[in-house]
Amino acid sequence: MRGNEATMLLAALLILSAILPSAAAEEGEKPIIVCTTNVLGSIVKEIAGEDVDIIVLVNPSLCPADYDIKPSDIYALSNAKILFYHDIPGEKPWLRNLIEAAGNENLMQVRVPGTYNTPTGAKSCIKIIGGNLSIALSKDFSSKVSSMLDAVDYVANEIRSEAQSLGVEKVSVICMNWQKTFVEWVGFKVVATYNPPETLSAGDIANIIDKARNESAALIIDNLQLSAEFGASIASEVGAVHVVLTNFPGAIPGTGNLTQMFRYNAKQLFEGLGRWRAMKELEAEVKELAESLRTETESLKNQLAAFQAATFAATTVAAVELILLLAKRKRR
Repeated sequence: MRGNEATMLLAALLILSAILPSAAAEEGEKPIIVCTTNVLGSIVKEIAGEDVDIIVLVNPSLCPADYDIKPSDIYALSNAKILFYHDIPGEKPWLRNLIEAAGNENLMQVRVPGTYNTPTGAKSCIKIIGGNLSIALSKDFSSKVSSMLDAVDYVANEIRSEAQSLGVEKVSVICMNWQKTFVEWVGFKVVATYNPPETLSAGDIANIIDKARNESAALIIDNLQLSAEFGASIASEVGAVHVVLTNFPGAIPGTGNLTQMFRYNAKQLFEGLGRWRAMKELEAEVKELAESLRTETESLKNQLAAFQAATFAATTVAAVELILLLAKRKRR
């Protein structure tokens, strides 16, 4: 939304926040922690889920840029103790308005910078969130944080081990730009990326198709929160396999935290690679069979030609012999 609509919404939100109850939580209530995405929310839940009430603003199935402010979110933030946010481009337009509308002067705002969809990035997020929760809640969460970091390392080693056994470093892929970091971390060779589908021109799409063909791309990798269909037509066009990864925990059943999300996304990549290799093996078998049939057909053609030539020769000889025999009888 832009212009007058945004101004009117902000005014309405300010009025609404003014008539909502005070931000001071009643004694005995759990502190409210607001997180812009479920990346942050899932980490808070693992670390301090029993000690706090967690509000996640953006549905994990959506891109943060598509978020619309709701009155309930203003109320939550007006009563919140901490706000965890990424400060990614998609958050900035509405987050600023939401903070202003909530008017919570005691709100502790914690920026969690950097990428989160690699083990290294995930560990950084866990440390930042764990440290700030310990300070804000006056409770030592170091043991829980350490356990979560170990879990990330375990899953990372598991994924990289399987990736090496599959030889993914030799496999060319094309992916949505926001999945590049993870796909490259796994070990795949990313030969091209693309931005949100709605921003692509016909020329952009043609270039992606050309690149996929020239590089023999095995996978076309989409991002669930933007499009689960865009890459399918390209994959079909170039003989690749279409794969869809999620950028936020909780969007797919069984992906409630970052380690589960890593496992899920890696599984999609590995299974997609398996399908592509099976498809290529089948194509090779079909090609070999076609070549065998072509060779056999040529052989039969040659045999037929030889038979026809032999038959013609035999017929010619028989005709000559008959003529000679008739001529001999005539002389007699």
